Amino acid sequence: MNPLNYDALLTASSLTRIDKAFVIKKANISFEAKLYLCMMTIILLLMSGEGLSAVIDDIKSDMQLNEAKLLNAPPTWGWAIGAAIGMGSAPRGDAAPPSWIPTDTSLRSSSPWNAVVPWFVIFPGTANAAKNVRIKVYGATIYFLLKSTNQWKKIDTGLGNPTWAQVSTPNYSSILYKSYPRIEADGYLSYKLDANSNPIHGGTPRYQLSSYGIDPLDINAVYVNFKTQLVLDDPLGVDDRSSAQILVQVGADYYPTMATTSADFAPVYYTPALGFSRFGLVKPLPRTHHMATISSARYITPSDYVNAGGQTAIPVDQFAVNMPPVLDDSIAPTVPSGFGATKKVAANGSAAITLSWIASKDNVAVVGYDIYRNGKKINVSAINSYKDSLGTATGYLYSYTVKAFDAAGNRSNTSNSVNIVY
Repeated sequence: MNPLNYDALLTASSLTRIDKAFVIKKANISFEAKLYLCMMTIILLLMSGEGLSAVIDDIKSDMQLNEAKLLNAPPTWGWAIGAAIGMGSAPRGDAAPPSWIPTDTSLRSSSPWNAVVPWFVIFPGTANAAKNVRIKVYGATIYFLLKSTNQWKKIDTGLGNPTWAQVSTPNYSSILYKSYPRIEADGYLSYKLDANSNPIHGGTPRYQLSSYGIDPLDINAVYVNFKTQLVLDDPLGVDDRSSAQILVQVGADYYPTMATTSADFAPVYYTPALGFSRFGLVKPLPRTHHMATISSARYITPSDYVNAGGQTAIPVDQFAVNMPPVLDDSIAPTVPSGFGATKKVAANGSAAITLSWIASKDNVAVVGYDIYRNGKKINVSAINSYKDSLGTATGYLYSYTVKAFDAAGNRSNTSNSVNIVY
């Protein structure tokens, strides 16, 4: 059992949950009732503390050494060893490492950079022997802690599905070709390593910080995560996931503007990383990979900004008592209401079923909706509607339901069912 994080036990969210759990009258309470209330309060505090402690332990571990040796990776390069913080919470050119020297000297000034891209890298380990596997990558989130309010701001990444991916050489010296994912039954994307086991680098769109109320000069910390899972390439083939050694690293990059390209950084042609996690093993069960700008990270890149007294990471204990809401969220969204369906039959006899419902609510944010047909999950939707295309009429009864979910994986109860005969 992990040691309790006593600072985390007394967070406002923990106390709020306890306060809501026990609404009792102060008067006329027996000694036994008081004792029971005291015991239950202590139990809830301990349960909350253990949960938060486990999360912060995972985050700290993900900012340390890689979990396995990477196949054909340059052995002395930093990312081939473990996690690091680059520009961190300081999106400005003078927070770039000394080795990053573009011809345009203004890029190394103290002017703020206003765009960010969360990303991931899939890399095989030296002991990987699995052939019939794919790596599902989903649920990307990115948060910024503001100095002025000590509150976290979330960038809206929707379902968190990657929108781009490319295959490169193991030393990243050149991009070989685009990597095209497969859409899984749950609506998330999966990727397959090629025959040469080259790494895959992908991510989300570029986001403008100011569009989300984030002042680049007001950032105190950054948190990024992606979720992964090993799935079968051929569901009818041999399940060799137990012989897989495939790792994923997550991180983010800043850009000066939404329009900046790598060509603008000539002759270095790359952007300095905000930071990146260790390479962690992908497993048959879902796993969350964390990157956080915390002081306990394995390596914090020196820069002109850091050498002048600037900070690119916050003390880990400060992060532990004020983590992003997604890490301390156990409240499920409300049940989708007003669920209904309409049927439209085309001239060729095929039908399209349009489902719609009233959007659910959540204490943090609703990320999407699971769509079920006859009790089986068929897809996910980021909005409160979905179109299901059916083939030739069979006279079967189709029963649809929907559940809402948030970024923490909390799911609502099932909506009312809607039945369609087609």
